[in-house]
Amino acid sequence: MDQAESLRRMLAPRTTRRIAVVASERGAGATTVALGLSHALAMQGERVLLVDEDAAAARATRLSGARPAGTLADVSAGHLSLEAAAGSGPGGVLSVLPAGRHVPGSTLPAAAVSGFRSVLVDAGVNADGALSPLAGGAHNALIVMRPELASITAAYACIKRLHHLYAWRQFHLIVNMAASEAAVQAILRNLARTASQYLGVEALCAGWLPSDPLVARGVQLGRCVVEAFPAAPATTALRRTAGSIGAWPLRADTSAPAPAMA
Repeated sequence: MDQAESLRRMLAPRTTRRIAVVASERGAGATTVALGLSHALAMQGERVLLVDEDAAAARATRLSGARPAGTLADVSAGHLSLEAAAGSGPGGVLSVLPAGRHVPGSTLPAAAVSGFRSVLVDAGVNADGALSPLAGGAHNALIVMRPELASITAAYACIKRLHHLYAWRQFHLIVNMAASEAAVQAILRNLARTASQYLGVEALCAGWLPSDPLVARGVQLGRCVVEAFPAAPATTALRRTAGSIGAWPLRADTSAPAPAMA
């Protein structure tokens, strides 16, 4: 399956896909998903850039094992090239760029990312729930949620907010720490029905991650589960979702100005 997927990706049009990975609420697992998908895509033969917008903790950067020399702000201001600023994880399969101190309007020029097949943003939000210009201009929005009622409610609120801020009409959802696929399907079916009825948007299932102690073990070791434990159930789930991303439709217009983060 991986060989066929790699061939399909190589033959597909060379668009740099930008994906904003957004947590429905704090602790939903967006960093686990963003870093895991980035590793899984890189292992399928893609050049992948992960932008870490967690300026305080920089968990994605730490767990990737990368040692970046600069930040998104440095690249946006022209102080460093993207190649010089980004750091590489083990084996050089993944490039990681921390956002650093927020500068209004900071983003990555299209020419700078043209050598990457995918750019994933471990997205942060400001006090009003707005994304950075980079995340707000993504082709795809991936909402990470948990199977608890509070997280489901928060996911719907997140979809509603991002729809109103950016006119996004389609969202992909991934359920973290799920008990079973049947439970995930029931949750997402109800959420998709509500989003369609009241907001007129599509909420699509991007996959689910089981409760897997190896995810926490990877964090203890300072490593991503996909890189540290190739046979872990969570790794299998992340690789499955990564294999489906190439079929996700690209949002046609990402040029509209986005609300700036404070």
